[in-house]
Amino acid sequence: MTGGAAPPRPARRRLLGVAAGVALAASVGAVLSPGLRCSSADLAQAREGTARAGADGTQEIALVAERGEYRPNVVHARAGAPLRLRVLVHEGGACARRLLVPDLHAALDLPDAGSTELVLPAAARGSYLFTCEGRMVKGVLVLD
Repeated sequence: MTGGAAPPRPARRRLLGVAAGVALAASVGAVLSPGLRCSSADLAQAREGTARAGADGTQEIALVAERGEYRPNVVHARAGAPLRLRVLVHEGGACARRLLVPDLHAALDLPDAGSTELVLPAAARGSYLFTCEGRMVKGVLVLD
């Protein structure tokens, strides 16, 4: 084969087949891992908050569960120290029944309206997903 010549038809078909396979795999991965995707709309809706030391010295942050979202939904806290989540529910619903922090094996039943709290144990540096029971309403704990 010389310089700019196109590959023979069988080679081109194999190349197109490989490209189609890669595209299909990427599409299937995107569909099967919705928790790992983050659209620009999700980023635009990020509401950050930082935990502060409470009266007893445990770091804490207040979350509001309302209209299908948690505010803040990006929580910064110190790694290696317990974290108290104070959750205020303004309106109950399917996505406001439980708050889960799967990687920390924590779950909190939420009231139809009112507040409750959960103290998470000290955890290593990293990012930890928190979500409703249906995994539709999400947030992240960022421990530094």
